[in-house]
Amino acid sequence: MPSADRFPSAQVLNIQEELFLIDCGEATQNRLFEHRTHWNRITYILISHMHGDHVFGLPGLITTFCHLGRQEPLILVGPEGLEEFLNASIQYSHSHLTFEIKYIKVNHLNSECIFDDGELVIQTIPLNHRVPTVGYLFKVNMITRKLNLDKMESLSIPVHEFKKITQGEDIADKEGTVYHAEDLSTVESWHCSYAYCSDTKYNEAIIPLIDQVDVLYHETTYLNELADKAEATGHATAYQAATLALKARVGALVTGHYSSRYKSLYPLLEECKTIFENTILGKEGLKIDIAELKKTSKLKT
Repeated sequence: MPSADRFPSAQVLNIQEELFLIDCGEATQNRLFEHRTHWNRITYILISHMHGDHVFGLPGLITTFCHLGRQEPLILVGPEGLEEFLNASIQYSHSHLTFEIKYIKVNHLNSECIFDDGELVIQTIPLNHRVPTVGYLFKVNMITRKLNLDKMESLSIPVHEFKKITQGEDIADKEGTVYHAEDLSTVESWHCSYAYCSDTKYNEAIIPLIDQVDVLYHETTYLNELADKAEATGHATAYQAATLALKARVGALVTGHYSSRYKSLYPLLEECKTIFENTILGKEGLKIDIAELKKTSKLKT
């Protein structure tokens, strides 16, 4: 349940300034406004399952996209029922779309690849909840170039040529002098991975999929003293999430999806840390730079 300082599930993943919205609980669009999110950069919305705390914000967000004059297509990914739910909301609220929505219906029983352009791969993670539910695994493997700005400044190379160099292209000045990309930049590999596991029981079957991911978000609805309740409701405890993180050898664990019975979240964090030290308390407004964490050795490479 939402409260004054807690909101239903929604996360934004930024990959090279392309935004992926993962789940869309009630008031998601208010949070996007609050954090000055660039709405037009949201290209995918990925829904884990059809429970209201993960999807009730979607009709309002889609309507606001229309009010903002969106023209770019939007890709909606999720389990069975997502398209019917949104179509009914649009129809009976007499809303009118200004852009195309493309749907990708996922199978909650098996992992499947829903996107692969050679640099970014998105896979589903079968989860074990009371209704068909999937998590999402993002793997980024990009080759980029770091510019030698001092050398470029000494050669008076104009800023508008920078992009060509980062793409590995050679450039020439007005006199015909050619400057080679390898002389003005160095090649760097950028490898990052993120796994989003929303509502689910403890499930070791997903370990091969999330093995050694840089950051794992896994629900921690209850303390382990309520393990029986977690089992009955299709959820996980903090202890169980940390155990999974340890066995999967992940870089860091992010907690979330807390029962409203907990006024303080720190007991959940401490329970995780008894098993898996590198645990981050997930809370509203938290920002994690995965690449920066890896650079500063706070995550294993």
